[in-house]
Amino acid sequence: MIQIPLKKFDAVAGDVAIRSSRLDYLDFTQSYTELGDKLHSNLSRMVVVVWLFVALIITQSYTASLMSMLTAQRLEPTITNIEVLRNTNATIGY
Repeated sequence: MIQIPLKKFDAVAGDVAIRSSRLDYLDFTQSYTELGDKLHSNLSRMVVVVWLFVALIITQSYTASLMSMLTAQRLEPTITNIEVLRNTNATIGY
């Protein structure tokens, strides 16, 4: 903690024990939602709505892609030419 006033470190992330000897060197930040989350202009409201919509689309796309990879195998054709169909007397066009 002595390195912080010397400007060698300016942030610490993770589980850090706060002791009374370290309180002079620390500053705490609040999350954005704890500050009230007030949107004053219509432009900021529109940006938040667009951002949430984009985040929803990205999340849904990722989920669909992941489920597709986990459930469906690659489909490979079992019949490679017309002669196989003629020899097996397969029904075509139903």
